[in-house]
Amino acid sequence: MKQIIDNIWHVGDSGCSVYVVDTESDEGLVLIDAGMDLEMIRGVEINGRGFEDIRHCILTHCHIDHTAACAGLAKNLPEIRFYAHALDAAPIEEPGHDGRTAAGWYGIAYEPVSLHQPFDADTVLTFGSMDFHCLHIPGHTPGSIAVVVETAGQKVLFGQDLHGPFSDDFLSNLADYRRSMDRLLTLEADILCEGHYGIFQPEAQVLQFIEEHRESHLR
Repeated sequence: MKQIIDNIWHVGDSGCSVYVVDTESDEGLVLIDAGMDLEMIRGVEINGRGFEDIRHCILTHCHIDHTAACAGLAKNLPEIRFYAHALDAAPIEEPGHDGRTAAGWYGIAYEPVSLHQPFDADTVLTFGSMDFHCLHIPGHTPGSIAVVVETAGQKVLFGQDLHGPFSDDFLSNLADYRRSMDRLLTLEADILCEGHYGIFQPEAQVLQFIEEHRESHLR
């Protein structure tokens, strides 16, 4: 595990990058995506808190490389709550969406989990004194979201898969994607935690990453 800032950590990479936030409250730890390796998540240890203190998991979209470990989390942590956008809810909660979840790309079966709160617009989830701003950024998938948290005077953007890829199987939409990237560029985030490319800071590097990928899909 690697500390990014204050109470935010990079758990590791398994399918995608998995991040965890310590709410420093009874709400415990919040995962941003779950990746594919439950054992990696079992190794979470922050400020005296561990795996059993994970209370929430925000899913940025429905792809299996971000969600495969969710079923294991649900079995081991019966009180954990999952959150995602309603437009990606069906592939998360139901079997038989191998194209939408990209399960076929990995040659594995996805085991569904139930969402505590699917939302159909920008939503703020508040755990303890921390606000998790869930912003709808369609493009990669219809229900893709970014999550923004402010801590230690810094604005942290969890922007998984801002680079793509795009596929008709995913119901991707490049016009939506470009509008979504334009929106993220206005956030002036200090730190970007991306899903496959790592962590970018300060703000200039965040903007450069988003702009470069947005422009690459204009051509």
